[in-house]
Amino acid sequence: MRQKIFVAALVLISAAYCWGLGWIAWGFLRAGGALGYGLALGIVILLALTLWVIWREVLFGLRAAGLSRRYSPPAQAVDGDPRAEFEAARGAVLSGGDQDWAAWFRLALAYDALRDRKGARMATRHAIDADQS
Repeated sequence: MRQKIFVAALVLISAAYCWGLGWIAWGFLRAGGALGYGLALGIVILLALTLWVIWREVLFGLRAAGLSRRYSPPAQAVDGDPRAEFEAARGAVLSGGDQDWAAWFRLALAYDALRDRKGARMATRHAIDADQS
């Protein structure tokens, strides 16, 4: 529940940021002239990029949470040793193929246990893609 409140607070802060960017862009647009229009256009592009990134991250979080609710660890999962669980999860991905979302999600959890956030996100994205196809 704490994570949901934190994400909601971040989205609200980002919405306030976007509102401020829109207000600044409007001010530049009202000022007129080539410089004003150029700055307004640059701010609108920054605003669109901000909204796109927020949307992608929220969608990623919702899809990962959906996989997490459906995932149940296999019986052969290794408890206590993150390196051994990583090797077992990697072996499951290699034997299961690219379309086994549960194996990819297991690998993501193993990456997370090893504190490799980049690898965990990559494996989670792969699990989401495998689940949708």
